[in-house]
Amino acid sequence: MLSTLLNRNFRGPFLSICAGLMLILGSQYYAYKSVENLSEHNIGLNKTTRILHQTANFGQRAKDLQLNMHSFLNTDNQALLRDNYLKRVELIEVSDTLFNLIKGDNQQTSRVKDLLEISSRIALFAHQVMKAYQIEGTEQAKTMIRQGEGIRLNQLLMNKISEIDRYENLNLENRRKLVVSTHRDTTRAITGTTMAGFFLTMAAFVFMVREQRRQRMMQAELNKKEAVLKQYVEAIPDGIMVLNSDKEIGLLNQSGREMLGLKNEVVPDLKTLSEYVNYTYWDDIARTIEPDDLPVNKALYGYKNTGNKLNILLDGKIKNLESNVSPVYEANGEIVSAITVFRDITERVNYQTMLENARILAEKSLRVKDVFLSNVSHEIRTPLNAIIGFTNLLEGELKDHKSLEFVTYIQLASKNLLELINDVLDFSKIEGGHVQLEKTPTSLNELIDSVSVLISQRAREKGIDYEVKLAEGLPKIIDTDQLRLTQILLNVCGNAVKFTEKGKVKLSVTAISPIRNEQQDLQFTIEDTGIGIAPDKLNEIFDRFVQASESTTRLFGGTGLGLSIVKSLVELLGGTIEVKSEAQKGTQFIIQCSFKVLPDDTYEQKDKLLQPAETTLPKLHVLVAEDNILNQKLLRAIFERLGLEFTIANNGYEAIQILQQNLIFDFVIMDLQMPVMDGYTAIKKIRKEISATLPIITMTAHALVGEKEECLSIGANGYISKPFKQHELIRTILQVTGKDVASDDENKKVTIQKTPHMPESTLNLTYLNEITGGSEELRDELIAMFETESTTQLAIIRQANINHDANALAQAIHKYRSSLFSVGLLPVADKYKVLEASLKNNIWPADINESIVSIENEALAGLSELKNL
Repeated sequence: MLSTLLNRNFRGPFLSICAGLMLILGSQYYAYKSVENLSEHNIGLNKTTRILHQTANFGQRAKDLQLNMHSFLNTDNQALLRDNYLKRVELIEVSDTLFNLIKGDNQQTSRVKDLLEISSRIALFAHQVMKAYQIEGTEQAKTMIRQGEGIRLNQLLMNKISEIDRYENLNLENRRKLVVSTHRDTTRAITGTTMAGFFLTMAAFVFMVREQRRQRMMQAELNKKEAVLKQYVEAIPDGIMVLNSDKEIGLLNQSGREMLGLKNEVVPDLKTLSEYVNYTYWDDIARTIEPDDLPVNKALYGYKNTGNKLNILLDGKIKNLESNVSPVYEANGEIVSAITVFRDITERVNYQTMLENARILAEKSLRVKDVFLSNVSHEIRTPLNAIIGFTNLLEGELKDHKSLEFVTYIQLASKNLLELINDVLDFSKIEGGHVQLEKTPTSLNELIDSVSVLISQRAREKGIDYEVKLAEGLPKIIDTDQLRLTQILLNVCGNAVKFTEKGKVKLSVTAISPIRNEQQDLQFTIEDTGIGIAPDKLNEIFDRFVQASESTTRLFGGTGLGLSIVKSLVELLGGTIEVKSEAQKGTQFIIQCSFKVLPDDTYEQKDKLLQPAETTLPKLHVLVAEDNILNQKLLRAIFERLGLEFTIANNGYEAIQILQQNLIFDFVIMDLQMPVMDGYTAIKKIRKEISATLPIITMTAHALVGEKEECLSIGANGYISKPFKQHELIRTILQVTGKDVASDDENKKVTIQKTPHMPESTLNLTYLNEITGGSEELRDELIAMFETESTTQLAIIRQANINHDANALAQAIHKYRSSLFSVGLLPVADKYKVLEASLKNNIWPADINESIVSIENEALAGLSELKNL
């Protein structure tokens, strides 16, 4: 109502009515005040008239008093004395009346007091004359009268009465004028308000007529817009339905009727609608949604939501709908209706399903590609390493210059091929997003020195100079991925040496910002005096398979992947790389990265912590879930040397049972491939049902791309791939538990014996000595267990191959690989790994029979070598 009154279009009539009411109230108030003033004036007039009348009476009584005195002297009438007494009493009464009438008027009160005093003196004089008459006789009394005192007092009395009369007559005149003025003003006010009220009434009438006409025009315009809006609603491709508080359908547009399969059916409410339309739940098409459970019905109770998904069955087909619902409120906050907007998303759902299938296929293809690259890398590296090894041996045996030249060419070709393989594998990892940074405390000086050792050797071989310049103010220890930063610098510096025939290559490191919040920006500048890069090629050299010129590959070799890999790694480190060059004058690469600066003693602490020769661990209790007996034995021996308490579980299910009975473990080591319950399922159950914080380290022989990330995503805290080294296991334990290295008196120190590096063969004796801690007793026990395990597992592998059961064969190979790791037969385990990866990707190799026989022979040869130790 208030908003209507305050509407601009209604403001004229509203103001006119308000003004008229105010005039009426004002005129009434003015009339009331006028009557009140007239009443006051009449009271004043009456009061003044009474005062004049009383003063006249007072004067008359005073005259009567003197007259009685004269008459008494002449007649000696005693009755006049009594009458004189009465006159004096009347004078007092009149004076009292005057005092009451003039109360509040100080001037008149003073005059009446004077009048009363004069009358008292007159009465006293009359009394004195009469007394003189009674005592001394008539002559004496007349003598007193002739002296004029009575006349003088009488004159004073008349003057004072006249003074009072003049004052009251003046008041009387003023009051008469006020009465006349009040009457005149009242007449004018009533006349004015009457006329103003008339005009305001007319104005309000005019305004009302205009407002009614405007309302009719607005209603017509509203009807027109409503018709247009209805067309808009009908033209909207989405369905729109409005439900009132009685659950009656107030609106359902044509698009909505078509989506719901309605033609000419009348659907007044939700219940009737449900008779024609079968709503089902999004995730369970067999469950029907009751009318009261529909989102639009819930909106009548304040429910508001977007993206509600449900299904409808129409002509035997499933149609997917998505709806948004919202309650509609009145101004007082009461819900009066609900609105839902829904659309058919069947095509979108089908498209998303198609995309999901394509994504799964792409991921599967990527996994196949990763396995393929891993297989190709393994198959190429093995003969290539043999070629490089034998050419190195041959180089020492040959004396003929021509033969030495041929050997040099073979070595060069082999190294180039090895670099190509490394580049392709690195690029594949970067392209697939599988490169993860592993930041550790790194000595900047040691990193530069390690790069310089290799680059300076290459520079000397080409007869050019290599210079390193480290500016002042560089941090000693930074937190970075040492491997990746080294790879970046080796690649760029290696290119600089490759493309420089004379002059020098210079590596400079400078700090380009002060340390802020433990961060500092460093700049690595690599300059050379080589062939340079043409200006039109500067923006392309970081692209894949692009080189500075067509002759570059012919003259210097390479694939054009190196700088693309460098740029990706620099960006992964959060840095930038740019190039400045001039053809035939040289090139300058500028790499800028921000690093966290660590205290100088951080690197020393890390070095002590990870020192493989001697490490001290705190007292910890570990639960190991491992199905392979050899691995159990190996881990048992390692943990005994480390002074750790441990409990062995044969599969994930047993690990869950142990944890549910007693959660006393500091961390868990979980193998991923186990019978009954695998590691993936066990980790998920631990995180969901037992503990969200218990550290878990996963251990597997797969080591496929992305497997580490998958383990971490389901709740694991650390990851170790088989074969593992003891110091890697120790480092991972300390990382996931957050424990500090214990003091010497708390736990015993663990000494890992270092074995000189041996040439690669079927048996990796270095690894075997490291995991057994140099214990011949443990080694012999592992070998005996492995011999028994081999007989069983190799038979299972042969049978699974005969049955052509890819899943059983992959599981058997995986289990046997764990046993191979336990006794150091790493090359044999790697060959089984390639075969296992193919089987897990549903690839049945054509030469699988030959491969199984060949690898089995290598395993048996390794066993013989072990038994001869």
